[in-house]
Amino acid sequence: MVRAFDLPEDIVAAMSPENHGANDPHSSPAATLKAVRYIVASVDESALKVWEELWREFQKGVTPVGAITAEMEQGFQPSCGWPEFLEKFWLLKHYLDYIHRFCREASDDQP
Repeated sequence: MVRAFDLPEDIVAAMSPENHGANDPHSSPAATLKAVRYIVASVDESALKVWEELWREFQKGVTPVGAITAEMEQGFQPSCGWPEFLEKFWLLKHYLDYIHRFCREASDDQP
């Protein structure tokens, strides 16, 4: 399940090579930081949605204080089925890996 991450038009313009002239306000560090924040925020939002779906599956068998119910101790069966449930776990890992790599590359670029 691949998802495109839509960015506002001003951010797309700021990131295009033809807009990186010396006097262009889009080429400022602030514009670059804004673009990075939009990308990370979009991927983060997707990761949080997947986490929420996974938590809803577990929440049925966990008390508000975090204790496992007797029903859950007998065995967990996701309502969406195991293949979809596991796909969501891998999707969450994919989103988190992307954020991790993106942030690491950004920090490696710093002097």
